[in-house]
Amino acid sequence: MSDAGERRLRPRARDSRPVIHIGEPGSESLKTGLKKDEGGWRLEAPVSSRLWQKSALGKTVDNGAIILSSAEVLYCHWHRNIALPSTDFIEQMLAEDGRFLHETVAIEAVRSGGEILQLYREENSDHNIPSSTWGLRWNRTDHPSKGPPIAQVRWFLSTDSLEFENILNWVDIVEAQGQRAEIVVVDPEYDCTIYKLTRKIPTGNMLPPSKLEKHAWDDITEYLECSTVSAEGRFINCQDWPLENLGLQQAGGVCLDAIEATWLQSKITGEKMSGEVLILDTLLENGLLARPGFKYGCRWRVYDSPVGEAHAPWLLSTPEQKPRSWDEACLRARLAAGVNKLWISALLLQNESVFLGMERILLGR
Repeated sequence: MSDAGERRLRPRARDSRPVIHIGEPGSESLKTGLKKDEGGWRLEAPVSSRLWQKSALGKTVDNGAIILSSAEVLYCHWHRNIALPSTDFIEQMLAEDGRFLHETVAIEAVRSGGEILQLYREENSDHNIPSSTWGLRWNRTDHPSKGPPIAQVRWFLSTDSLEFENILNWVDIVEAQGQRAEIVVVDPEYDCTIYKLTRKIPTGNMLPPSKLEKHAWDDITEYLECSTVSAEGRFINCQDWPLENLGLQQAGGVCLDAIEATWLQSKITGEKMSGEVLILDTLLENGLLARPGFKYGCRWRVYDSPVGEAHAPWLLSTPEQKPRSWDEACLRARLAAGVNKLWISALLLQNESVFLGMERILLGR
Protein backbone atom coordinates (compact mmCIF):
# COMPACT_ATOMS: atom_id res chain seq x y z
CA MET A 1 0.00 0.00 0.00
CA SER A 2 1.22 3.51 -0.83
CA ASP A 3 2.23 5.93 1.86
CA ALA A 4 -0.47 8.37 2.95
CA GLY A 5 1.75 11.17 1.66
CA GLU A 6 1.75 9.64 -1.82
CA ARG A 7 -2.03 9.60 -2.16
CA ARG A 8 -3.28 11.86 -4.92
CA LEU A 9 -7.02 11.57 -4.37
CA ARG A 10 -8.59 14.13 -2.06
CA PRO A 11 -11.75 13.53 -0.04
CA ARG A 12 -14.77 15.48 -1.26
CA ALA A 13 -15.31 18.87 0.30
CA ARG A 14 -17.89 19.01 3.10
CA ASP A 15 -20.30 21.92 2.82
CA SER A 16 -20.55 23.95 6.03
CA ARG A 17 -23.54 25.88 4.60
CA PRO A 18 -22.61 29.35 5.92
CA VAL A 19 -25.18 31.97 6.91
CA ILE A 20 -24.91 35.68 6.00
CA HIS A 21 -26.93 38.40 7.72
CA ILE A 22 -27.92 41.83 6.43
CA GLY A 23 -25.03 44.26 6.93
CA GLU A 24 -22.33 41.61 6.74
CA PRO A 25 -19.89 41.37 3.80
CA GLY A 26 -21.58 39.60 0.89
CA SER A 27 -25.12 40.45 1.99
CA GLU A 28 -25.65 43.21 -0.60
CA SER A 29 -27.66 40.96 -2.95
CA LEU A 30 -29.86 39.35 -0.30
CA LYS A 31 -33.59 39.82 -0.86
CA THR A 32 -35.55 40.86 2.23
CA GLY A 33 -39.26 40.77 2.96
CA LEU A 34 -39.94 37.64 4.99
CA LYS A 35 -42.61 38.17 7.66
CA LYS A 36 -43.98 35.79 10.28
CA ASP A 37 -47.44 34.58 9.28
CA GLU A 38 -49.91 31.96 10.37
CA GLY A 39 -48.54 28.66 9.10
CA GLY A 40 -45.02 29.91 8.35
CA TRP A 41 -43.17 32.83 6.81
CA ARG A 42 -44.82 35.06 4.21
CA LEU A 43 -42.94 36.39 1.19
CA GLU A 44 -44.59 38.86 -1.23
CA ALA A 45 -44.38 39.22 -5.00
CA PRO A 46 -42.39 39.66 -7.16
CA VAL A 47 -39.75 37.63 -5.29
CA SER A 48 -42.33 35.01 -4.32
CA SER A 49 -43.50 34.62 -7.91
CA ARG A 50 -40.08 33.55 -9.13
CA LEU A 51 -39.65 31.09 -6.25
CA TRP A 52 -43.00 29.49 -7.07
CA GLN A 53 -42.88 29.55 -10.86
CA LYS A 54 -39.34 28.26 -11.18
CA SER A 55 -38.93 26.05 -8.11
CA ALA A 56 -42.45 25.50 -6.66
CA LEU A 57 -41.22 26.64 -3.26
CA GLY A 58 -43.75 27.34 -0.55
CA LYS A 59 -47.53 27.42 -0.45
CA THR A 60 -49.29 29.93 -2.72
CA VAL A 61 -51.69 32.38 -1.05
CA ASP A 62 -53.31 35.72 -1.98
CA ASN A 63 -51.77 38.40 -4.22
CA GLY A 64 -49.03 36.11 -5.50
CA ALA A 65 -47.45 35.68 -2.07
CA ILE A 66 -46.17 32.36 -0.74
CA ILE A 67 -45.87 30.88 2.74
CA LEU A 68 -42.59 29.14 3.48
CA SER A 69 -41.91 26.71 6.31
CA SER A 70 -38.95 27.48 8.57
CA ALA A 71 -36.86 24.79 6.84
CA GLU A 72 -37.77 26.24 3.42
CA VAL A 73 -36.70 29.68 4.64
CA LEU A 74 -33.21 28.43 5.50
CA TYR A 75 -33.03 26.51 2.22
CA CYS A 76 -33.95 29.69 0.33
CA HIS A 77 -31.26 31.56 2.21
CA TRP A 78 -28.65 29.01 1.13
CA HIS A 79 -29.78 28.62 -2.46
CA ARG A 80 -32.15 31.46 -3.45
CA ASN A 81 -30.44 34.49 -1.85
CA ILE A 82 -33.27 35.21 0.61
CA ALA A 83 -32.32 37.05 3.80
CA LEU A 84 -33.17 35.39 7.09
CA PRO A 85 -35.81 37.26 9.11
CA SER A 86 -33.49 37.73 12.12
CA THR A 87 -29.90 37.13 13.20
CA ASP A 88 -31.02 34.52 15.75
CA PHE A 89 -33.41 32.74 13.37
CA ILE A 90 -31.57 29.41 13.49
CA GLU A 91 -31.40 29.40 17.28
CA GLN A 92 -35.12 30.24 17.51
CA MET A 93 -36.10 27.48 15.10
CA LEU A 94 -33.90 24.90 16.83
CA ALA A 95 -35.52 25.81 20.14
CA GLU A 96 -38.90 25.00 18.55
CA ASP A 97 -37.72 21.88 16.71
CA GLY A 98 -34.37 20.21 17.34
CA ARG A 99 -34.59 18.51 13.92
CA PHE A 100 -34.90 21.83 12.05
CA LEU A 101 -31.40 21.80 10.51
CA HIS A 102 -31.71 18.15 9.49
CA GLU A 103 -35.00 18.80 7.73
CA THR A 104 -33.48 21.68 5.79
CA VAL A 105 -30.62 19.46 4.67
CA ALA A 106 -33.17 16.84 3.57
CA ILE A 107 -34.89 19.48 1.40
CA GLU A 108 -31.52 20.41 -0.05
CA ALA A 109 -30.70 16.77 -0.85
CA VAL A 110 -33.90 16.23 -2.85
CA ARG A 111 -33.59 19.54 -4.69
CA SER A 112 -29.84 19.38 -5.34
CA GLY A 113 -30.26 17.85 -8.80
CA GLY A 114 -32.93 20.33 -9.85
CA GLU A 115 -35.87 18.18 -8.74
CA ILE A 116 -39.04 19.86 -7.46
CA LEU A 117 -40.05 19.21 -3.86
CA GLN A 118 -43.21 20.58 -2.25
CA LEU A 119 -43.62 20.00 1.45
CA TYR A 120 -46.99 18.33 1.93
CA ARG A 121 -49.58 20.60 3.45
CA GLU A 122 -52.83 18.74 3.89
CA GLU A 123 -55.01 21.84 3.84
CA ASN A 124 -53.64 22.96 0.47
CA SER A 125 -53.49 19.65 -1.44
CA ASP A 126 -55.75 18.14 -4.07
CA HIS A 127 -54.07 14.75 -3.74
CA ASN A 128 -55.16 11.83 -1.60
CA ILE A 129 -51.89 11.84 0.32
CA PRO A 130 -51.29 9.93 3.59
CA SER A 131 -50.57 12.18 6.56
CA SER A 132 -47.16 10.55 7.11
CA THR A 133 -45.90 11.85 3.74
CA TRP A 134 -43.48 14.76 4.22
CA GLY A 135 -43.07 15.97 0.66
CA LEU A 136 -44.17 15.48 -2.94
CA ARG A 137 -41.53 15.26 -5.66
CA TRP A 138 -41.69 16.17 -9.34
CA ASN A 139 -38.97 15.72 -11.96
CA ARG A 140 -36.96 18.85 -12.77
CA THR A 141 -38.84 19.34 -16.06
CA ASP A 142 -42.28 19.19 -14.36
CA HIS A 143 -44.23 21.49 -12.03
CA PRO A 144 -47.08 20.98 -9.52
CA SER A 145 -49.31 23.18 -11.69
CA LYS A 146 -48.96 20.71 -14.59
CA GLY A 147 -49.75 17.35 -13.00
CA PRO A 148 -49.37 14.94 -10.06
CA PRO A 149 -46.02 14.17 -8.43
CA ILE A 150 -43.83 11.26 -9.46
CA ALA A 151 -42.96 10.39 -5.83
CA GLN A 152 -43.92 10.85 -2.22
CA VAL A 153 -41.09 11.41 0.23
CA ARG A 154 -40.38 10.96 3.93
CA TRP A 155 -37.19 11.82 5.82
CA PHE A 156 -35.53 10.36 8.91
CA LEU A 157 -32.43 10.74 11.03
CA SER A 158 -30.13 7.76 10.59
CA THR A 159 -30.55 7.01 14.30
CA ASP A 160 -34.37 6.98 14.14
CA SER A 161 -36.08 3.68 14.87
CA LEU A 162 -37.29 1.80 11.81
CA GLU A 163 -40.98 1.00 12.27
CA PHE A 164 -41.45 -1.59 9.55
CA GLU A 165 -45.22 -1.99 9.63
CA ASN A 166 -45.71 1.77 9.44
CA ILE A 167 -43.35 1.98 6.46
CA LEU A 168 -44.97 -1.00 4.74
CA ASN A 169 -48.42 0.55 5.02
CA TRP A 170 -47.13 3.87 3.68
CA VAL A 171 -45.40 2.24 0.70
CA ASP A 172 -48.59 0.30 -0.06
CA ILE A 173 -50.63 3.51 -0.26
CA VAL A 174 -48.03 5.38 -2.31
CA GLU A 175 -47.59 2.59 -4.85
CA ALA A 176 -51.38 2.15 -5.13
CA GLN A 177 -51.49 5.80 -6.24
CA GLY A 178 -48.96 5.04 -8.99
CA GLN A 179 -46.10 6.94 -7.34
CA ARG A 180 -42.68 6.07 -5.98
CA ALA A 181 -42.00 5.82 -2.26
CA GLU A 182 -38.71 7.56 -1.42
CA ILE A 183 -36.83 8.02 1.85
CA VAL A 184 -34.20 10.62 2.74
CA VAL A 185 -31.88 9.56 5.57
CA VAL A 186 -29.82 12.30 7.25
CA ASP A 187 -26.71 11.28 9.17
CA PRO A 188 -25.00 13.10 12.09
CA GLU A 189 -22.61 14.77 9.62
CA TYR A 190 -25.57 16.42 7.84
CA ASP A 191 -25.05 14.23 4.77
CA CYS A 192 -28.04 12.60 3.09
CA THR A 193 -28.71 9.36 1.27
CA ILE A 194 -31.91 8.77 -0.70
CA TYR A 195 -33.61 5.41 -1.15
CA LYS A 196 -36.51 4.04 -3.14
CA LEU A 197 -38.70 1.59 -1.23
CA THR A 198 -40.75 -1.07 -3.02
CA ARG A 199 -43.27 -3.73 -2.05
CA LYS A 200 -42.81 -5.81 -5.20
CA ILE A 201 -42.70 -9.54 -4.44
CA PRO A 202 -39.68 -11.20 -6.10
CA THR A 203 -40.46 -13.97 -8.57
CA GLY A 204 -38.36 -16.49 -10.49
CA ASN A 205 -38.63 -18.96 -13.33
CA MET A 206 -38.06 -22.25 -11.51
CA LEU A 207 -40.82 -24.81 -10.98
CA PRO A 208 -42.76 -24.19 -7.74
CA PRO A 209 -42.99 -27.27 -5.47
CA SER A 210 -46.79 -27.27 -5.71
CA LYS A 211 -46.50 -27.87 -9.47
CA LEU A 212 -44.61 -31.15 -9.06
CA GLU A 213 -46.53 -34.26 -10.04
CA LYS A 214 -47.66 -36.75 -7.39
CA HIS A 215 -45.16 -39.45 -8.36
CA ALA A 216 -42.33 -36.94 -7.81
CA TRP A 217 -43.61 -36.21 -4.30
CA ASP A 218 -43.86 -39.94 -3.62
CA ASP A 219 -40.17 -40.22 -4.52
CA ILE A 220 -39.26 -37.21 -2.35
CA THR A 221 -41.12 -38.70 0.62
CA GLU A 222 -39.21 -41.95 0.27
CA TYR A 223 -35.89 -40.09 -0.09
CA LEU A 224 -36.57 -38.11 3.10
CA GLU A 225 -37.43 -41.26 5.08
CA CYS A 226 -34.07 -42.75 4.09
CA SER A 227 -32.07 -39.57 4.69
CA THR A 228 -29.28 -39.16 7.24
CA VAL A 229 -29.02 -36.47 9.88
CA SER A 230 -26.07 -34.09 9.40
CA ALA A 231 -24.63 -31.20 11.38
CA GLU A 232 -26.67 -28.67 9.35
CA GLY A 233 -29.81 -30.67 8.54
CA ARG A 234 -30.11 -33.82 6.45
CA PHE A 235 -28.17 -35.64 3.72
CA ILE A 236 -30.18 -37.45 1.02
CA ASN A 237 -28.35 -40.07 -1.03
CA CYS A 238 -29.98 -39.19 -4.34
CA GLN A 239 -28.63 -37.97 -7.67
CA ASP A 240 -32.00 -37.51 -9.38
CA TRP A 241 -33.51 -34.92 -7.06
CA PRO A 242 -36.87 -33.55 -8.33
CA LEU A 243 -36.85 -30.19 -6.48
CA GLU A 244 -34.52 -27.95 -8.49
CA ASN A 245 -34.83 -25.00 -6.08
CA LEU A 246 -34.29 -26.89 -2.83
CA GLY A 247 -31.11 -28.41 -1.45
CA LEU A 248 -27.47 -28.37 -2.42
CA GLN A 249 -25.86 -31.02 -4.62
CA GLN A 250 -22.88 -32.33 -2.66
CA ALA A 251 -20.87 -35.55 -2.32
CA GLY A 252 -23.11 -37.55 -4.66
CA GLY A 253 -26.31 -36.53 -2.90
CA VAL A 254 -28.40 -33.58 -1.71
CA CYS A 255 -27.77 -31.62 1.47
CA LEU A 256 -30.68 -29.83 3.15
CA ASP A 257 -30.04 -27.28 5.86
CA ALA A 258 -32.24 -27.19 8.99
CA ILE A 259 -34.79 -24.74 7.55
CA GLU A 260 -35.07 -26.65 4.27
CA ALA A 261 -35.45 -29.98 6.10
CA THR A 262 -38.19 -28.53 8.31
CA TRP A 263 -39.94 -27.06 5.28
CA LEU A 264 -39.84 -30.39 3.43
CA GLN A 265 -41.16 -32.30 6.45
CA SER A 266 -44.00 -29.79 6.86
CA LYS A 267 -44.80 -29.91 3.15
CA ILE A 268 -45.10 -33.68 3.19
CA THR A 269 -47.08 -33.95 6.44
CA GLY A 270 -49.23 -30.84 5.92
CA GLU A 271 -48.07 -29.26 9.16
CA LYS A 272 -48.60 -25.51 9.55
CA MET A 273 -45.52 -23.47 8.68
CA SER A 274 -44.28 -20.41 10.54
CA GLY A 275 -41.27 -18.11 10.81
CA GLU A 276 -38.44 -18.53 8.35
CA VAL A 277 -39.91 -21.82 7.12
CA LEU A 278 -43.02 -19.97 5.93
CA ILE A 279 -40.89 -17.30 4.23
CA LEU A 280 -38.90 -20.03 2.47
CA ASP A 281 -42.17 -21.57 1.32
CA THR A 282 -43.19 -18.25 -0.24
CA LEU A 283 -39.87 -17.97 -2.05
CA LEU A 284 -40.03 -21.50 -3.41
CA GLU A 285 -43.63 -21.10 -4.58
CA ASN A 286 -42.60 -17.90 -6.35
CA GLY A 287 -40.10 -19.87 -8.42
CA LEU A 288 -37.07 -18.70 -6.47
CA LEU A 289 -34.05 -20.43 -4.97
CA ALA A 290 -32.55 -19.44 -1.62
CA ARG A 291 -28.93 -19.96 -0.68
CA PRO A 292 -27.20 -18.95 2.60
CA GLY A 293 -26.29 -15.26 2.80
CA PHE A 294 -23.62 -15.65 5.48
CA LYS A 295 -20.99 -13.78 3.46
CA TYR A 296 -23.37 -10.84 2.98
CA GLY A 297 -24.73 -10.47 6.50
CA CYS A 298 -28.24 -11.70 5.63
CA ARG A 299 -30.24 -14.93 5.79
CA TRP A 300 -30.38 -15.75 2.09
CA ARG A 301 -29.17 -14.68 -1.29
CA VAL A 302 -32.10 -15.29 -3.60
CA TYR A 303 -31.88 -16.49 -7.22
CA ASP A 304 -34.54 -16.35 -9.93
CA SER A 305 -32.83 -19.13 -11.91
CA PRO A 306 -30.54 -22.08 -11.08
CA VAL A 307 -27.23 -21.23 -9.41
CA GLY A 308 -24.56 -20.92 -12.07
CA GLU A 309 -26.82 -19.43 -14.72
CA ALA A 310 -26.86 -15.93 -13.24
CA HIS A 311 -26.00 -14.02 -10.08
CA ALA A 312 -28.55 -13.69 -7.30
CA PRO A 313 -30.55 -10.45 -7.78
CA TRP A 314 -31.52 -10.17 -4.09
CA LEU A 315 -30.15 -10.36 -0.56
CA LEU A 316 -32.89 -11.15 1.93
CA SER A 317 -33.11 -10.62 5.68
CA THR A 318 -35.76 -12.35 7.79
CA PRO A 319 -37.63 -10.99 10.85
CA GLU A 320 -34.94 -12.32 13.19
CA GLN A 321 -32.49 -9.96 11.47
CA LYS A 322 -34.85 -7.00 11.16
CA PRO A 323 -32.84 -3.74 11.42
CA ARG A 324 -33.74 -1.63 14.42
CA SER A 325 -32.74 1.74 12.96
CA TRP A 326 -32.25 3.43 9.59
CA ASP A 327 -28.52 3.22 10.30
CA GLU A 328 -28.69 -0.56 10.13
CA ALA A 329 -31.04 -0.63 7.13
CA CYS A 330 -28.80 1.74 5.16
CA LEU A 331 -25.76 -0.41 5.92
CA ARG A 332 -27.47 -3.50 4.50
CA ALA A 333 -28.79 -1.69 1.44
CA ARG A 334 -25.32 -0.31 0.75
CA LEU A 335 -23.69 -3.72 1.12
CA ALA A 336 -26.21 -5.22 -1.31
CA ALA A 337 -25.67 -2.41 -3.81
CA GLY A 338 -21.92 -2.97 -3.60
CA VAL A 339 -22.39 -6.48 -5.02
CA ASN A 340 -25.07 -5.39 -7.53
CA LYS A 341 -28.01 -6.79 -5.59
CA LEU A 342 -31.18 -5.39 -4.03
CA TRP A 343 -31.64 -5.75 -0.28
CA ILE A 344 -35.05 -7.04 0.77
CA SER A 345 -36.43 -7.43 4.26
CA ALA A 346 -39.09 -10.13 4.73
CA LEU A 347 -41.74 -9.87 7.44
CA LEU A 348 -44.67 -12.00 8.52
CA LEU A 349 -48.02 -10.24 8.86
CA GLN A 350 -51.13 -12.27 9.62
CA ASN A 351 -49.16 -15.42 8.81
CA GLU A 352 -48.26 -14.18 5.33
CA SER A 353 -44.84 -13.25 3.97
CA VAL A 354 -44.45 -9.62 2.91
CA PHE A 355 -41.37 -7.96 1.44
CA LEU A 356 -39.83 -4.50 1.52
CA GLY A 357 -37.05 -3.64 -0.93
CA MET A 358 -34.65 -0.75 -0.31
CA GLU A 359 -32.48 0.67 -3.10
CA ARG A 360 -30.19 3.68 -3.01
CA ILE A 361 -30.92 6.18 -5.78
CA LEU A 362 -29.37 9.36 -7.15
CA LEU A 363 -32.04 11.85 -8.15
CA GLY A 364 -31.62 13.69 -11.42
CA ARG A 365 -29.51 10.94 -13.01
